[in-house]
Amino acid sequence: MTKLFLHSYGLRYQYRHKPGFDVFALVDLAADLGFDGLNVSCFEPNYVEISGIELAQLRKLRAYLEKRNMLIDIETAGTEPAHIERLLEIGREVGAGYLRTYTKGTPDRRLRVEEAKADLAQAALLAERAGIPLLLENHEDLAASEIAEILSDVDSPWVQGLFDYVNSMLFYEDPLTSLELMRPWIRSAHLKDCIILAPDQGGLLGVPIGAGNAPVAEMTSALIGSGVDRICFENTWAYQAAMRDRRGNSALGEGYFRNPVRPLREPGEYIHIKDLLAMDPAKVVEFEYWALGHSLQWLKAEIPAFAHINIPELRKHGGPVQSVCAVGFGEGTPIFSAGH
Repeated sequence: MTKLFLHSYGLRYQYRHKPGFDVFALVDLAADLGFDGLNVSCFEPNYVEISGIELAQLRKLRAYLEKRNMLIDIETAGTEPAHIERLLEIGREVGAGYLRTYTKGTPDRRLRVEEAKADLAQAALLAERAGIPLLLENHEDLAASEIAEILSDVDSPWVQGLFDYVNSMLFYEDPLTSLELMRPWIRSAHLKDCIILAPDQGGLLGVPIGAGNAPVAEMTSALIGSGVDRICFENTWAYQAAMRDRRGNSALGEGYFRNPVRPLREPGEYIHIKDLLAMDPAKVVEFEYWALGHSLQWLKAEIPAFAHINIPELRKHGGPVQSVCAVGFGEGTPIFSAGH
């Protein structure tokens, strides 16, 4: 049975603006909601989402994961062997099943592909020694077609793929085509949804699952059908990324790339995150948690394999959030408590 993981990035505003929220709170939240595990970002300088990398902290986290019967994968960026080796050490301490990464460095994408091939051929030996496979993601750097090229060339069971549902749309790749390109190597996935804004509004905008245009149900069904061990839900509400150069055949305004021909429905389709953070970070915390609940409600109803998931406690409309959420998803839409 395909396991469902929860991504720490999907609660990035809880970490930064909700007092007391740390990786242990994330473990509790994921366990209480019925997830099987976590994907946790591990980035310098402060390693915020894993709450530090001191040895005692990592061992405490591993013990707590075992207490709550939770699995963990960790995530980084870059393919340099020395960097990968350091992150594998962190992964070993917390009991990680996989280490996800993506390419960094030169803007010359052909050179980046060749550098990644060379780096990952060396890193495969380190991953084997640590017993933790590496997963290369189609991030915002290379399209799925280029990730497939790298993985085919490296040709190691210790270097496989993590498929992101929407990232390759930035390169005008049809998401179902992206999935097929990476399918032989996919061991995990980032489950997301998005809309593509009109050119004068921006590029890709993260929205609650089921509220966007990505073929989430089709991709999830295909992954489960092909036996993928785990899928990680990543709440990317209000995340924006500019479109990149064209590497696929899709056209803006058509199909999965269709643009809203109406005012944006806030807070689900939210483009003013920087302003709101400056004015009222507590409201951002509340909206992010609301998007989590909205997404889980859709997954529970639409994906049979995830019907066991629990929904955060609901509260009735009330306070200043009421009118905004009613505009976003219709009169009577329940609002999820950010305090659960």
